[in-house]
Amino acid sequence: MDLSALERMGLSRAEVRVYEALLRLGSTSLGKVVDETSLRKSTVYECIKRLQDKGLVSYVVKDSMKYFEASPPEHLLDFVNEKKKELTLQEKQLNALIPKLKSEFGSSKPIAQAHVYLGVEGFKTMRRDVLRNATGELLLIGAISREDEVMPIFYNWWNHERQANKIKLKFLIKESARKRALAKKNVRGKHFYAKFLPEDFESPAVINIYGDRVVDVLWKNNEPICFMLINKDIADSYRKYFNYLWKTAKR
Repeated sequence: MDLSALERMGLSRAEVRVYEALLRLGSTSLGKVVDETSLRKSTVYECIKRLQDKGLVSYVVKDSMKYFEASPPEHLLDFVNEKKKELTLQEKQLNALIPKLKSEFGSSKPIAQAHVYLGVEGFKTMRRDVLRNATGELLLIGAISREDEVMPIFYNWWNHERQANKIKLKFLIKESARKRALAKKNVRGKHFYAKFLPEDFESPAVINIYGDRVVDVLWKNNEPICFMLINKDIADSYRKYFNYLWKTAKR
């Protein structure tokens, strides 16, 4: 059974194995869980303690010995709902704190004009920045991205948010990429437009232009590197370059 959803909700891989074993065994001793999972005794013990803290494991005492039991699977929803409440509270606290931090420290330091974001999480940070700072459109030039393959869950969420925010996505790519998924409107959805450049147009990077930002994204296997430059004049210059190519490109 695929229990990867339990890892995504915050359980470690070892905790998932222990929880699954307890569901299978019913009320059982620590030793039997160790045998069932092939984990070290100390690891199983620590996992059980953490699962107890999460409300997913309980125990009873029989003949002076502890027998551990997995809480019913429905309790997983209770755990997720508690996390939601915590995140909502943290969001409220941050929303109250951010203006104070900007007021206190925002003008005392120079504004950074360049950033480098590494890996999948860095790419996600850049894509979230698009949702916040794109002024109605995101322009893309060059190689085709691999985000739908490398991070499909995040990509689907982001693309849904892009459409909900009515951010136009205009893409200039090579003719040979016409059949790729991310070049198709039925994959990208609403507010998506693509045109195609000659085959001799080479660009190893995906150039993203939005708001006052220009971001070059290079992919090495499944690891993206994002180079972000924040400057309105430079972004406007790239935007003019994009519009010139757009007029000459094929539909």
